[in-house]
Amino acid sequence: MYGALLLYKAEFIHIVSISFTALIFTELLMVALTVRTWHWLMILAELFSLVIYLLSLVFMKHFFDSEFIWSLTFLWKVALLTVVSCVPLYILKYLHRKVAP
Repeated sequence: MYGALLLYKAEFIHIVSISFTALIFTELLMVALTVRTWHWLMILAELFSLVIYLLSLVFMKHFFDSEFIWSLTFLWKVALLTVVSCVPLYILKYLHRKVAP
């Protein structure tokens, strides 16, 4: 985070938007990867959480830079951060299942 602050001094709100969105997506993805048997209410809860967050991005414009949020730069940075945070945990979980079933 400190390195990102040094690189983007004038764009602190962008760093916050990227970090928070990646956190939301990471948590939703981790819940999805943890559930073994899906119930329709669990799918509904995941989708509801995602929709509520996306609506908050639209309606809370004073907290988020709406032009930046809908840009390709924002999307790839969020995707990269989400993948970097989720893939190692998923690999460890997969290895744990194989080694100690």
